Amino acid sequence: MLSGSKPLAMFYALVSELPDERLIPEDRFASYVAEGRFLREEVIYNEAFELASVRNSQTKYVFFAVPDEAWRIRAMLLVQHSFRKSSYRWNETLERIESALLGYTDDEIDAWCASRFHSNNVGN
Repeated sequence: MLSGSKPLAMFYALVSELPDERLIPEDRFASYVAEGRFLREEVIYNEAFELASVRNSQTKYVFFAVPDEAWRIRAMLLVQHSFRKSSYRWNETLERIESALLGYTDDEIDAWCASRFHSNNVGN
């Protein structure tokens, strides 16, 4: 983000695991947020599915965005809302939207989705 190559960063973890700088690097971003170089927003979801053997846990998401690209946070929250409304079924379309919001190129997204969603089709 500092080099201008990515407009948005997203981190998440179970609330019970925090604070943990390896999961959500709050300290690494704090000075940039204080300077106004990045905006920070967080949301906590009450998860009703089993995640890491914990039922009904809370997951914290933290977003850092370049100020001119702050709209990406709202768009990412819409992606997450759609995911939760679709019975927690992640799919290639949501992955592509999320990846684009994070600033990945079409080629990077294509390669990632091919490995994640189409790896069983290799050699067919």
